Amino acid sequence: MGSTVLGATAFARSDTVLVGADPVLGRHVAPVNVLMTRAEFATVRRMGREISALAGGAPPALPTVEWLVESSARGSRTLEFSQAVLRRAQVLFEQLGLVRLGRTHIVIARTQRFINESLALLDCYPNLVRTGGVHLMGEAVCNRSVIVINLTGYYFLRSAGDVLTERMESLPEPAFNRLNYRIADRNISGLAHEWAHVVRASATDGVVAPDEPAWMREGFAEVMAGIARVQAFSPRMSYATFHVVRLRKFANWGDSCGASLGRYRVESDFFAGCEYYLGALAVEYLIARMGGLVAIATLFREAARSRDFSGAFRATYGMSLGAFEQRMDAYLSSIAELPDP
Repeated sequence: MGSTVLGATAFARSDTVLVGADPVLGRHVAPVNVLMTRAEFATVRRMGREISALAGGAPPALPTVEWLVESSARGSRTLEFSQAVLRRAQVLFEQLGLVRLGRTHIVIARTQRFINESLALLDCYPNLVRTGGVHLMGEAVCNRSVIVINLTGYYFLRSAGDVLTERMESLPEPAFNRLNYRIADRNISGLAHEWAHVVRASATDGVVAPDEPAWMREGFAEVMAGIARVQAFSPRMSYATFHVVRLRKFANWGDSCGASLGRYRVESDFFAGCEYYLGALAVEYLIARMGGLVAIATLFREAARSRDFSGAFRATYGMSLGAFEQRMDAYLSSIAELPDP
């Protein structure tokens, strides 16, 4: 018999748990099922409790944001949902004491022209070599003081090989009920993900330890944006649903991300986003089983003070960064080996 676990239905087997989630947005066949190892299932349950402990209390004073929104982007449902998730992310970071003190500019657009003109007004000229000279989707640029969201990219790019065209900029926003649930979830996560990068830098006066792994940086932003989505759509969305949709169903990382977690300490175009998926699962484990969100905040502050992420990791968790990555290799490998139910 199934039991409800944080909004998802779980069916226990001898060494795995079948979990069915019902995504909040987008087109899907309910439930969306995945098999979890018992260790993974325990991690997800603990994450749910961690999030529940954050509820309540007076809302904190939120940081200053200046919006530059293209006229053709106004009224977007993607933007409406993204802003709701962003508000939850802002509160979440304030609760952790990771606060953005300065002004952040957020550019929301449908066209490359509006983005470039807006950035020029802010005296912001990011390097776009890696993206072929265009703003694809979401990015935090110019010392992470400006967030750019290109809604056209979110609307129409589905895979790494897709190319933006000028024609796409005038096409209407796709209806949410026609989008695949994985794309719908991705589309509302960008603002909160980029906000995590902005706050991470500014909360430590712009200092980020030079040896901080890419999997930590991107994994943390993914998880925090996920928690914000869970809170924004509560009680319809559970942490288990986020985990299923984003970390298990969005990409086939089990086949494409076979290297050790330590391999993803540096960014590379050849990694195909593996640092995002494996990093999120590793950060999720740190939060759920090794000290909670408070320990993560402590790690970042200590790493900024010493400019030594590896040393700060050992001081915070009592084990070396390499030893943790080896633990994660075994944990992630056991998940990757599970069949698709």
